[in-house]
Amino acid sequence: MLLMLSSAMLLSGTACSRERVSQPIASNPAAPPSSPGATSASPAPSPAVAPVPVLPDSYKSALQKAESASNLGQSALSEDDWNLVASRWQQAIALLKSIPASSPYQARVKAKLTEYEKGLAIAQKRAGRAKADIEQAIDPGALAKGGSESLNVSSAIASNSAASGTVYRAPIKRRAGGTPVIDVTFNGNQTFEMIVDTGASGTVITEEMAQALGVRIIGKTKVNTASQTGVEVPLAYVESIAVGGAVVKEVIVAIANSALDIGLLGHDFFSNYDVTVKQDVVEFRKR
Repeated sequence: MLLMLSSAMLLSGTACSRERVSQPIASNPAAPPSSPGATSASPAPSPAVAPVPVLPDSYKSALQKAESASNLGQSALSEDDWNLVASRWQQAIALLKSIPASSPYQARVKAKLTEYEKGLAIAQKRAGRAKADIEQAIDPGALAKGGSESLNVSSAIASNSAASGTVYRAPIKRRAGGTPVIDVTFNGNQTFEMIVDTGASGTVITEEMAQALGVRIIGKTKVNTASQTGVEVPLAYVESIAVGGAVVKEVIVAIANSALDIGLLGHDFFSNYDVTVKQDVVEFRKR
């Protein structure tokens, strides 16, 4: 009887021992047991972020040269003035062409090249026109006849204008603050009312005019208005500006903000004309 009991106890102990050995030992006792059938997932790799290409210094410098050319073009009158404008455009173009073809900014570079080459062409034409005006104003035989070598060019131009200057007349439609308002035609087919502003160095158009003309922005400049100083405005060029038969081609104009509701006809149109404001008409006499 005692022998049988001992044998039973021995067998029972052996079974318990086997149960304890068969249980898996967790590597982390504090970790909760995994559910049946669950698989351990490795963390997802972080998505690769493409580096943002750095804007080339040559491109930045080209923008600065182009802005300088646009600003100078607002007040350029003489052949030397326009040659300086052309030089700035040439520098901007050279900087753009130095950017490698592999640059991610090539699409932007090509668009700017088109704009800058147009600006250069305008400046070169204006320089040639200014030179031709001077040569035409001076009597080629003046020096041969014993005239002074220090011939005053301004006097020669004024004399030539008085002798054979053509006069163009634009009716005054109304007055804004005492200043005449006339009709001005852009690109040969769109006419707008504008103030004749003999004190403005450049022509300024409104945002509505810019949209109607479909102009393309070529740069920026700073202007002074009656109420603000150093206001930054975009620049664009138009194919032509005409008043009463007087035409000036390829003009760079400024685009005012929404505060301006009527355009200003400035000195870039008057530069080759003497302006006389009469009671009912504004006269432009060709120099």
